[in-house]
Amino acid sequence: MEIIGYTLSIFIGITLGLIGAGGSILTVPVLVYLFHIHPTLATSYSLFIVGSTSFIGSFIKTKEKCVNFRATLYFGISSVIVVLLVRKFYWSIYPKLF
Repeated sequence: MEIIGYTLSIFIGITLGLIGAGGSILTVPVLVYLFHIHPTLATSYSLFIVGSTSFIGSFIKTKEKCVNFRATLYFGISSVIVVLLVRKFYWSIYPKLF
């Protein structure tokens, strides 16, 4: 079963490299069903795997001068603001969950 998991992990890496998205949605089922990792832990692992892959890719593209920092700044700031607003709204509705 682990050989299938490692093979699918390579497939996920190739897919991420070709289309640049879909890492988490592909990684979590492989970790849960093939490597028998608890879903909560698999989600954390997936975030780490996809985040580190993205970090390395962004570092390489920055060295190649392929990054538009103005667009990155606009997207980053708006994303952080929306996450904070939604989180505050969600906590006001469901305070007992946290």
